[in-house]
Amino acid sequence: MSPAISILVPDIGAPSLGAAIRLRELLHPLSTEIVGPDFGTGICSLYTDAGPFTSVPAGNMYRYPDFLWASRRLDRAIRGRLVIAVKAFMNTVPVALRRQRQGGKAVVFLDEWDGALYAGWSPREKQIARLKSLHHPLDDAYFPVVESMISAMDTVLSTTHFLQKKFGGHVVHMGVDTDWFSPQPEDAVDALKRSLGLAGKRLIVFGGVVRPHKGTEQILEALVRLNRDELRLLVVGPVTDYLSDLMNDARYARWLVVAGAPLDDPEGTNRRIHAQMPLYLDLADLVVLPLLDTPLAQSQMPIKLFEALAMGKPVIGSHVSDLPEILDGCGETYPPGDCDRLAMRIGEWLDHPEIAHTLGQAAREKCRHHYSKAAAGQKIQAILTPLLT
Repeated sequence: MSPAISILVPDIGAPSLGAAIRLRELLHPLSTEIVGPDFGTGICSLYTDAGPFTSVPAGNMYRYPDFLWASRRLDRAIRGRLVIAVKAFMNTVPVALRRQRQGGKAVVFLDEWDGALYAGWSPREKQIARLKSLHHPLDDAYFPVVESMISAMDTVLSTTHFLQKKFGGHVVHMGVDTDWFSPQPEDAVDALKRSLGLAGKRLIVFGGVVRPHKGTEQILEALVRLNRDELRLLVVGPVTDYLSDLMNDARYARWLVVAGAPLDDPEGTNRRIHAQMPLYLDLADLVVLPLLDTPLAQSQMPIKLFEALAMGKPVIGSHVSDLPEILDGCGETYPPGDCDRLAMRIGEWLDHPEIAHTLGQAAREKCRHHYSKAAAGQKIQAILTPLLT
């Protein structure tokens, strides 16, 4: 029996596969499948156990004319009558619209503005990029082309009001399983802390993939200013090139601990850690989400925010995107890039744990009522179910 919904990802080997998996969970019990091109790397190492997936060989899809042939293979692999294109790429939105022309329905799910970097380039830089990328439809220069197609979709699902304002549609915050993400047994948390060599330390935990616009360096700058030996930043996630640079920076090495392996992780370290994310998050005395004030960051809403709230953790976030709305009453925001203000707030919360405890309790309650998987699933199904009739 064919599934009702096909979730199409731009690269089945990339971390963005996680968004498709979360959509599948929110859409249950509707029948779904996840389809995507394989550029030769296989399933993303974080999610190899989260199948089934339909993987379409597409090693040369990045260039014309192979792109056209691979797009048709993707089209043939899709079985659902409603296609959700995850992200606005030339190998997602046009494929979904092709199914729409065949009588199906096409939806795009946006969790960030992927074209933000290109949009910020000068006219000369854009012209050079267009000339260089003429035969490479998955390059940045094609984002304006695919973004112009979004208005033809049957609806748009966005994770932030920034994206909704830009592309229309509905805001759907990705909910989390508040039973899975919940306070863990104290002895298990203590044992993990000892195994990481962090016994006696107070921890700020940053979960996820470290990228420059996420502002992780701001946390380290705040720790340098505080200069409190009991403090450490624990990054739980894959080791990107940017994170590796931070690890090798003499100013930060003392304060930074990493639980993760490179993205190309044949041993499955990242997958095992990801499966224990609630335990790792429960190591945190507090969580900091220091997004920078850039168009890309303004378009994002980190799923790790909702996971931290569900864990009952006090959260400090920068005044970026929808963070002020979500943290209202259960956390605090600060001006993006203001490391002095961030350091001051971290110090205050650590010196007055009763404040952090009260905010943490409020965070879990708010998440259970507004940002749980059940609440998010109910909202997204109410939007999509009419398209299936």
